[in-house]
Amino acid sequence: MLGVLILIVCLLFFPSFGSSQSRGELEKIKKELLLRQERLKQKEKEEKSLEEKLKEVSSQAGQVHGKLRSLKEEYKQIEREIENLSKEINQLQQKIEKIKEELKIRFIELHKLQNGTFLQLLFESKSYSDLINRMKILSLVAERDWSLIRQYQSLVMERKDKLDKLRGIQSALSKKAKELEALHKQYVKKETEVKTILAAVREEKRKELRRIAELEKRKKALEELIISLQRKESPVLLSRLKANFPLPAEGILKKLPHYEGVAIFCEKGTKVKAVANGKVVFASFFEGYGNLLIIEHGRGYHTVYARLEKLLKKVGEEVRMGEVIGIAGSTGTEGMVYFEVRHKGRCEPIEKWVSVPITQ
Repeated sequence: MLGVLILIVCLLFFPSFGSSQSRGELEKIKKELLLRQERLKQKEKEEKSLEEKLKEVSSQAGQVHGKLRSLKEEYKQIEREIENLSKEINQLQQKIEKIKEELKIRFIELHKLQNGTFLQLLFESKSYSDLINRMKILSLVAERDWSLIRQYQSLVMERKDKLDKLRGIQSALSKKAKELEALHKQYVKKETEVKTILAAVREEKRKELRRIAELEKRKKALEELIISLQRKESPVLLSRLKANFPLPAEGILKKLPHYEGVAIFCEKGTKVKAVANGKVVFASFFEGYGNLLIIEHGRGYHTVYARLEKLLKKVGEEVRMGEVIGIAGSTGTEGMVYFEVRHKGRCEPIEKWVSVPITQ
């Protein structure tokens, strides 16, 4: 920005010098623009590549989501099976309880038979056919008892098998639940990665676009400023500029790094005055220097006033020595105005003009 400011002053002070300098400065801006545009193209290529990757990740995320839905359906199916098995086990338990009651009754009857004698039961038969019938009845009773016992044992085994199956399903359900949780975390992680990549690419692209827009703006402003300043004339002449002219503001003078002029630190709201008669040739905001005002005094002399809080004069206005042209800016704790004296494009040492001490 300092170079651009010097260029503007050179255009005002030394047209032939300013013409060549302007072309050089514009070439620099154009080269930087080309560089930024190449970077933008590279970012666009990266963006395209990342978009392809984004599609792939999104597809994978969709597959994970599909698996999640499938697992949820399996989860519901297993829950239904558990519910059905629980009902079957309850039914088996009811049957077992019923058989237990029947067996209890049979054991009581057999116990009653044991109180008498088996032979007595047979000898009391009235005939041979009666004896055969009694033996058949005892045989049927015994067979029935054994059938109930076998049925009981079968139901017990069936219940055990059902319970084992239920435990197996419960174990599978637990495993499926863990898989579901793992897949869910994987899906969330991939979603986060996708969003992070997308945000990073868009931010980088926005930065490049902002840089290019800024350079285009500077390029256009510089071109317009060069044309405008080259057309200006300086009809006001001043034969003697160095003899006892006042500072634009009262304060402490201090040299700033990388600046050729001098900073005057003063109270906030201090009025800034023209150091001599002249004509305003520039009065506007200039990036890097804030509100900037330049006065032409004739014979190649110009004075520069920067960092102003407020500009009180416009381009083309003539000013008199001591006339207020603006209000000093602020550093936060105190006021400050930046000041230069230029002659034919070169910054004059401020010591040649003032006798006030200057700190480094």
